[in-house]
Amino acid sequence: MLRPTSFLTKLALWVAAANAFVVFIPDDQCDPTGHCGPFTKTTRKHGGHSARSNGGEVVTFPLVARPRQVLDDESEPFDRVAVAIARVAQKFGGPPAVRARSQKDDKNYVPGNQYPISHPIKPISEGSTGIYQYGPDFSYFIRVELGSQKTPLYMLLDTGAGNTWVMGTDCTEYACRLHDRFDTAASTSWKPNQADDFFINYGTGNVTGVVGWDNMVLAGKTVNVQFGVANHTAEELRHYAFDGILGLGMGHSVTGSFFKEVRQQNALKPIVAISMNRDSDGVNDGQATFGGIDPAKHVGEIKYADVTTEHKAKGEWVIPIEGFAFDGKQAKLNSTKAIIDTGTTYIFGSPPDVAELFKLVPGAKLDEKPAYTEYIVPCDTKTAFKVTFGGVAYEIPAKDWVAQVEDDKCLSRIYGYIELPSFRPGEWIMGDVFLKNVYSVFDADNGNMRIGFANKAAPPKPTSTGNTGAVATGEDGRPVVPGSTGSATGETSAETVTPKTVSGGSKVGGVAFTLAWALVAWAMMAV
Repeated sequence: MLRPTSFLTKLALWVAAANAFVVFIPDDQCDPTGHCGPFTKTTRKHGGHSARSNGGEVVTFPLVARPRQVLDDESEPFDRVAVAIARVAQKFGGPPAVRARSQKDDKNYVPGNQYPISHPIKPISEGSTGIYQYGPDFSYFIRVELGSQKTPLYMLLDTGAGNTWVMGTDCTEYACRLHDRFDTAASTSWKPNQADDFFINYGTGNVTGVVGWDNMVLAGKTVNVQFGVANHTAEELRHYAFDGILGLGMGHSVTGSFFKEVRQQNALKPIVAISMNRDSDGVNDGQATFGGIDPAKHVGEIKYADVTTEHKAKGEWVIPIEGFAFDGKQAKLNSTKAIIDTGTTYIFGSPPDVAELFKLVPGAKLDEKPAYTEYIVPCDTKTAFKVTFGGVAYEIPAKDWVAQVEDDKCLSRIYGYIELPSFRPGEWIMGDVFLKNVYSVFDADNGNMRIGFANKAAPPKPTSTGNTGAVATGEDGRPVVPGSTGSATGETSAETVTPKTVSGGSKVGGVAFTLAWALVAWAMMAV
């Protein structure tokens, strides 16, 4: 029997053009009933849902996350583990249990954005804003305010495309009602572009709407930009935590190019510097700086590589890839260029090149799917890959590219794409598996296009609020911990922590995450 995800994957990969936002869910994230992710290796085995998104890998291309959902009674058998986990999920602020049919069909059911979201520490540098995540480590977005009423919305950072849009109140599909939306009628500063509507095909469905101009507040700056407001969205978008997409590509856009517009207005330099948080590091210190660079977020010099001439003309963030190595041995690659894409979670290459990589990994075994290839690797693998840009080799540690999906089974999060005609042969797609290890700078100032990388500064260390020090709060004033949850306008429900800068590279887990799973164990025994 063909799983629904196999069909959707093939469909999405074939028709996705250059929109950069394609559904990709590997089979290891689907249980025997056909329900797909997020799963831990434990909950997948039992067919249950995870308590927080933190224990399991959600697999996306670029970013896919399924809100935890309680299905109708007749569609899934009673599962003690699932019930226990769902109970703790509710306690720790996960999205509400949704009766799939009744509430989906009820047009009055408008919960807004209640996905479990990790809130960042409030940045102190000029032009900076915190990066939220829905995860762990698969969905990175910022909080903006739109229109005269300054409606707060979450927008995905996407360097892989130039399209910018948000969900609008005219959109009444279930996917829209699960998110916060922008009301053009309520904004006195909204100016519609009467000549343009927009249509974007995302493979498994499309997004359509109107285009217009309004004020956007991000990183403490107000800019007037053109963007789309969706009045229809694909049903698949219910699986995503953000309310829209901020396209940071410099190429063609059907909604208006954010960077092109702010550059023409001299409102903001077309530069964005990004530091992505790794959830297991502790407090979310993710940050995006618009118009400049924050020296406190990186260690050492930023080394730049120019965008290739061909891709500069297209406004695409593509640079030469100079090497890919494992344990000191270089893979023999045919692909010579890499798309640096904040809107993609994992790393993709052509199957032959990915095969060359895994020839270097002891014990790696090919597992070929209809639309992609993946590799089973020994769970005790500790060696990092190293990828070279601009003459510098950057590490991708095993904790980022190896994922344990069962007690005795681990998979690589570096995939070979078989059916991705929208990506030209010879190009890698370097997503967040790589990017969360570096401080990255996308610089289109002075008519140039270049990408720079540096080593990230050490993350702050979470400590109990019983210690002396100020409580860590986000830019929205809420306390911050890994996995803090709540909508752009809601309340965070989590233990607060105090940020403390550390000079070493020690990694600490989230206090709330540890407590959540302790309660899961207790709840399971009590069922």
